[in-house]
Amino acid sequence: MLMKMKTPLNTNSGRVNTNRGQVNINRGQVNTNADRAISAQLLSLLVCPLTLSGLIYDKERDQLVSLQAGLSYPIKGQVPIMLEEAGEPLTDGARAHYTKTPPPPPKKEG
Repeated sequence: MLMKMKTPLNTNSGRVNTNRGQVNINRGQVNTNADRAISAQLLSLLVCPLTLSGLIYDKERDQLVSLQAGLSYPIKGQVPIMLEEAGEPLTDGARAHYTKTPPPPPKKEG
């Protein structure tokens, strides 16, 4: 059985509204809002796979940070890579940035 497809909205303006964003079909340009941030709902569900603790979302660095595990997990194309192998260890400076406490003083030699 064949089904009639609904026509996209706003076809008069040359733009098609989809659930993934707006696509401009007149000039061959595609704007799908792919660079927008991860949804707050997804972030509220994610936990560190090692410690099951909450995560900090760093939008500037495009990563999720687990202070308890001491790892930052990358986000590639709005998909968090939540594998231990993909996690980068946090430096003392990065940990201090996320906890808002100063890093420990350098160790004295000797």
